[in-house]
Amino acid sequence: MAHLTKNPAEKERFICIYPAFINSKKTLAEGRRIPTEKAVENPTCAEIRDVLTAAGMNVLVENKMYPREWNKDVQFRGRVRVQLKQEDGTLYNDKFSSRKEVMFYAAETIPKLKTRTQKGGGETSSHQGEGGKKGKKKKK
Repeated sequence: MAHLTKNPAEKERFICIYPAFINSKKTLAEGRRIPTEKAVENPTCAEIRDVLTAAGMNVLVENKMYPREWNKDVQFRGRVRVQLKQEDGTLYNDKFSSRKEVMFYAAETIPKLKTRTQKGGGETSSHQGEGGKKGKKKKK
């Protein structure tokens, strides 16, 4: 129980960041916490973890679902816990003093990842328009 521990270095006291918090495709009602202009399109837990680990943060990934997420796919699963303060209450990393700063940094850095810059780009409209006349029944 996080509220019973006073030690900010306990794993339960790390801040939680769900991918929906920095997803530009989400609305505020769906869980986005930063402005759309600064958010990134469909981030994953692995990307958030990679970016924050490279910045020198203590990061844990948990297999949890964001409560407002209606899509149960594996791609949308997970949350990242980040240590913001040390045992004595000082900041773990001087670059990040708040949850918002961590989210802004992750959203700003994820588009620069190699996995994002090497994608071909034409994947989004691959299965559109392939409907036709499916499921039409015969008259008796």
